[in-house]
Amino acid sequence: MRLSKFIEEHQSTWAKLEHLLEEFSYVPPTKAQIDQFGKIYRSVTSHLAFAQTYFPSHDVTDYLNQLTIRAHNLIYGKAQKSYWKQVKHFFIESFPLFLWQRFSFFIVAAGLFLAGGLLAFLLTYMDQSYATYFISADFTVVDPAKIEENQWNPAIASSEIMVNNIQVSFLAFALGALFGIGTIWILFYNGLLIGALAAIFHKAGYGFGFWAFILPHGVIELIAIFISGAAGLSLAYHFFVPGEQTRIHSLIREGRITIQLMLGVVLLLVIAGLIEGFITPSALSYEAKYALSAFHFILCVAYLAYPIWKKHKKERTLDAFTKKRG
Repeated sequence: MRLSKFIEEHQSTWAKLEHLLEEFSYVPPTKAQIDQFGKIYRSVTSHLAFAQTYFPSHDVTDYLNQLTIRAHNLIYGKAQKSYWKQVKHFFIESFPLFLWQRFSFFIVAAGLFLAGGLLAFLLTYMDQSYATYFISADFTVVDPAKIEENQWNPAIASSEIMVNNIQVSFLAFALGALFGIGTIWILFYNGLLIGALAAIFHKAGYGFGFWAFILPHGVIELIAIFISGAAGLSLAYHFFVPGEQTRIHSLIREGRITIQLMLGVVLLLVIAGLIEGFITPSALSYEAKYALSAFHFILCVAYLAYPIWKKHKKERTLDAFTKKRG
């Protein structure tokens, strides 16, 4: 058999095994999936034996060898990773992949926040009395032009900020179990709050300083909140659209994944809290804070996009096999 025909006939089977390995890394398999996994694993091992005989020096043989090793380790439990390696794998690969699998919900969450922000900004900018509808009476507006004059304890402020943001994010996630209505409201309301504040500062001539005060930590913080909202919306969606599963089973299954997603959110919020406590009130110029904000955004995009790039690279490598001849 020619190499190209061998790859063409069996590539879909290898892709199925890759998919199951990825899914089992964060969701316990069902009995049907275990049976399917065993059947596919046996097929791939036979493909490996064939490749080792007829294409011993080709890249496809090395690929099949690595694939069967991963499957073997999963079956027999011999892939014993240290605790820190598991943590590293989760935050570098699993967490971003969880997000990309729910990216449509992330877009919806961001859209709800931005819609609230735009509405409140326009209304408040036209008539500042509208701010009372969006900002609670006990909310203290901080003038960014005077923040460096405040008595500011970075350690205490950072701790308080982290706790508050973690509470808001987990509330946005948890309310997804209540049909997602609370999640939608929290995202929209936080947009209203930021929009109203922005309008007040812009109208007073402090718009440039306001965003210099918000963006260094806000870039990371908002991404974390959007991810929390996406997790809550995804939870609600899987309740209303359970597929072939019961609603409860679908909700529990998605909950197992989104709870892990929230672990990544906590890390992002901790980082945002540290920035908000130590960098935001610092004596850095507004221009430097804008530059830092752009840098934080680029880092977040690179971090979240890395595993997708890595996954697509693997797929391109496998596709390249089909273009080679033995």
